[in-house]
Order: sequence, then C-alpha cells, then structure tokens
Amino acid sequence: MSIFLPQRFIPTSTEKDSDGFTIDTIHGHEWGMSRLLDGLDAEKRHWLHRCGQMAVTRGGRAFLVGGSVRDLLLSNDQVDLDVVIEGDGMGVAQDLARELGGSLIRHHAFQTAVVTTANGFRVDVATARREEYKRPGQLPQIVPGDLENDLARRDFTINTMAISLSESDFGAFIDPHDGRSDLETGCIRAMHPRSFADDPTRVLRALRFSVRYSYKIEDKSEEWMNEAITGGCLGTVSGERVCKELRLLFTESPMQGPSRLEVEGVLPIVHPGLRFQRKPLQGLQDLIEWWEVASSGVSLVTKPKGWLMVLGCCAKRLSSTERWDLVRHLKLSREERRPLIDSGAPWKRAADSLLDSPGQPLNSMVEREFRGIDQGALLVGASIAGIDSAKAEMVRIYLDELHGVTAELDGLELRELGVPQGPIVGEILERLRVSKLDGKAPNASVERKLVKAWLAENQL
Repeated sequence: MSIFLPQRFIPTSTEKDSDGFTIDTIHGHEWGMSRLLDGLDAEKRHWLHRCGQMAVTRGGRAFLVGGSVRDLLLSNDQVDLDVVIEGDGMGVAQDLARELGGSLIRHHAFQTAVVTTANGFRVDVATARREEYKRPGQLPQIVPGDLENDLARRDFTINTMAISLSESDFGAFIDPHDGRSDLETGCIRAMHPRSFADDPTRVLRALRFSVRYSYKIEDKSEEWMNEAITGGCLGTVSGERVCKELRLLFTESPMQGPSRLEVEGVLPIVHPGLRFQRKPLQGLQDLIEWWEVASSGVSLVTKPKGWLMVLGCCAKRLSSTERWDLVRHLKLSREERRPLIDSGAPWKRAADSLLDSPGQPLNSMVEREFRGIDQGALLVGASIAGIDSAKAEMVRIYLDELHGVTAELDGLELRELGVPQGPIVGEILERLRVSKLDGKAPNASVERKLVKAWLAENQL
C-alpha cells in the first residue's frame, strides 16, 4: 500500500483564512498537499479547479471530500470525484453541467447532484450539511452547514478528510478527525457511539471496508457495531438500502464478504435462511472464470451479475416462497431476481428431468430444459451440485455449445425450397435447429436435403 504522507505544517495563529479566522481552528489544514492532486489526470484536475472557481463566484468554497481523498492517499487508479460546496451546491452543479455539456440529476431532499458527460466523466456535488436522525434506520433530516459539519456527519474517520479547491489554497489537506492516521494504521473508527444505530447500513459498510482493505474495526467501534446488530437496528433499514450494500460487498469480496456477514451475525438478519456456503461459492468462482473465457466475444443481452450469483449460493436452503420473500424485501428488479428464483425450483426440475431420462440426454433435450432458465441461475445450480457433477457438465455444455444455436437456413430460403407460407415455416425451422443441436444437420447443405425430404414425405 502506498500512502503519500507529507510533512505536517501547523499554521501559526497569525495565519487567517478569507473570513479572518485562524485556519487550523476552522478546518485543521495541513499544507504542502497540492502534489496529492497530481495523482489525478489532467481532466479531473481541471474540473476540480473549475469547481473551486465556480463556488467562489457564487460566494462559497469547494472541497474534494470523503472517499475521493481516501482513495488518493491509497494511490488507487480510479478516484471518483466527490465535491462538497460551502454555499450553493446545487447552483455550482448546474454551472458545472452547463460548462461540461453534461446531464444533471438533482436530489433536492439531500441537496446532492450528479453531473455526467456522454463519455462517462462524472462529478458528484453536494451542499455541505448537518444530519439529524429521529429514529434508527430512518433517513436523516438535512440542515445546511459548513465543511466542519459535513465531515463530522460521516461514517468513519478514514472518510472525513478533505482537500481545498479554492485558488488561494488549492490542494490544502484538511483532516480534523485524524483520518490519515487511521488510514495509515489500518483502523476503521466510527465517529460516535450512535453512528451504527443512526444509520445501520454502516454495519455493512464497516465490514466491506474491513474486508476490502484488511483493516481492523477499532475496539470501541466494534462494540457499538455489535450493539446495533444485536439490538435489531438492521431490521429498521429498507431492503433497498441493504441491497445496495450487499451488491457492493459481494461484488468486491464474493468469498470473504458473505463469510464475514455470517460470522458477525448479519447474514441471517437479511433473511433467516441465508447461510455462507463455502464449497458452492468456491465452485462458483471457478465456473465464473470458465464462463468469462467461454463467452468472450459472444454477444449477451444481459451478462450474469456475480453478486447475484453469490446471493443465490447463500440462498441454497431457501424454498420458493422464501426466495420470493427475499427478492421482494431487497426490491430486486425483474431481471435481478432471476438468478435467485431460477436457481431454486426451476433449476431443480430441469436438472432432475435430464438426469432421470434414460441414457445420455440428447443435446436438444438439454437445450430445451435449460433454455428458459437464467444463465446466472444455471451457474449457481451447477456450483451447488458440485463443479465435477453431471449437472455441472450439462450446464457447461449448454452454455458453451448449445445456447443460442439456430438453423443455418432462414424463412426466405425455406420459401425458395417450396415450403408454403404459414406456421409450417416456423415448425420446420425448429426441426432444423433440433437436428443441428443433435449433430444430424451439421451444415446448410444437409438442412436443404432434410427440408426436401420432409416436403416429399408430406406431399407438399
């Protein structure tokens, strides 16, 4: 891990900011940090400069904050731009979108906005704010504030650092909660005793950061986190917000993520039937790696999402009713729910039907049974069955050789061969496809002979 740690410079009490206050008492500045922003590409640095200028034009100040600063200190290749404005954040976002020629999505309730360009360049802009939580799990009430308030409301100290974007002190490092020290020592420290109760999704976030960086949750923070878990605070959070955190955790850490959730007693809170399944999850990673190679260059309408397949493995013991309860709780979309639903009864029926058939099932039988099942669900089912099982082998054959197979001839060519217009065209195309799957029609020439034979046989 590479962390840029410049020498600390403590400003004297005679040094004032533009408002006449001593800099270190207002924002805890550390100077000499402008080189840190050199880790960004020229485009990002330019627009950060412009954010600072736009904020000043509107009578405010701009800062790069939170995860952006954390990732810069960790020398991450990809750094998202999260900008906080002391003043009119929505106005700065509007100015930025206009100058960038990008789209603007505003969330007025939270005074946040997202500016995105056609080539994917993105800046998140927010007005500095304080948050007040009325009840555990409830979204906070927002009150405009300054940078000091905005940093104090955050989840962990490693996310409470900022960098000034004002021209007068561009690049000045701001660290009022000593987040840099916790980042350096690998410590996840909550901001206050009620942090996890106020926003229980911070439980999932703390575990995600712990797994991602191999950091230790600070003792007192872990105590507060466990109190929130045993106190049922996670049950007060909407399934949609829980789903967002699961998506991030399982995408980043498909093995350690669910394992850690089970150890901490969180997985059964999401649903009582969810369990960490070590062997199926290990098999899933092998199958996903195989599928990524096998499907390279293949055009897929929707590629299976890894985090949903991880969830599908954890749902191994769930009945069909329980699976539907879970997808409704997590507010999964129609497409997202399929790996979870299809890896239950639909997968079991299809796989058992093939294994119960006499002899080796024909390719056309395998394709017919698996055709309507989500591809992610097939990989989950194969992982649970065991990657060396007969079921897993049928899945590999289907995905690698049988999925998407069509006849060589098309409807126009059938008409030219004398096939009358109507439903029979589709019927013959399907018969040709089945023959191709089973190795009886390896090319267009053989397909034409089959069509002519069928026409003669049926006197058409």
